Amino acid sequence: MPPPAPPFPPDAVVFDLDGLLVDSEDAWARASRRVVEDLGGCWQDAVHRRLLGSGPAEAARIVAGYLGGGHDPEAVAARMLAAAEAEFANGLVARPGALALVRALHGRLPLGVATNSVRVLAERALESVALSSWFETLVCADDVAAPKPAPDPYLLACANCDARPGRSVALEDSPAGSHAAQRAGLWVIGCPSLPGVVLPAADVVVASLADVDAAVLAP
Repeated sequence: MPPPAPPFPPDAVVFDLDGLLVDSEDAWARASRRVVEDLGGCWQDAVHRRLLGSGPAEAARIVAGYLGGGHDPEAVAARMLAAAEAEFANGLVARPGALALVRALHGRLPLGVATNSVRVLAERALESVALSSWFETLVCADDVAAPKPAPDPYLLACANCDARPGRSVALEDSPAGSHAAQRAGLWVIGCPSLPGVVLPAADVVVASLADVDAAVLAP
């Protein structure tokens, strides 16, 4: 199968972070499980799938709703952040093909990251895989009024890259993220981080970032 090729020379390429560039979904799952169990709940893998790609506030609402019993979403959010920080402190690794693709594109066109993670965790994740200095912009949940699936993170990332959204490419692993990129007008390459995840908003889907050819995105 030929590598995915957008129908235009891109102004910029914008990456998601968790589950796409960085293999952090297991860390997020462990953190979420710890919070659920500490608050008396029984962890189910289906909860993690519901959390995939969600912003901090939405994730806390999902967990609070799952637990029931009137748990305060703000208190749950604080617990989830602390648990995630503890997991991220153990270090993370890059997803297959991520480092090679970013480094091959660097300097050929503007690169950005648009994530639903908060900045403290996003910066720690990029530092863990030695990618902190490779992007023109890092847009986090802290930076926008509405996180994914709203288009705001991708619109801001494109603006920071001086790029037209309709002439830019997004790479995403989650339904929420791919919908956000589509709504912003970007051409979307989907790369699911979990088996069975469907990305209907993606223009093309690949199994790994290793399947994406930098020469096609930046000819």
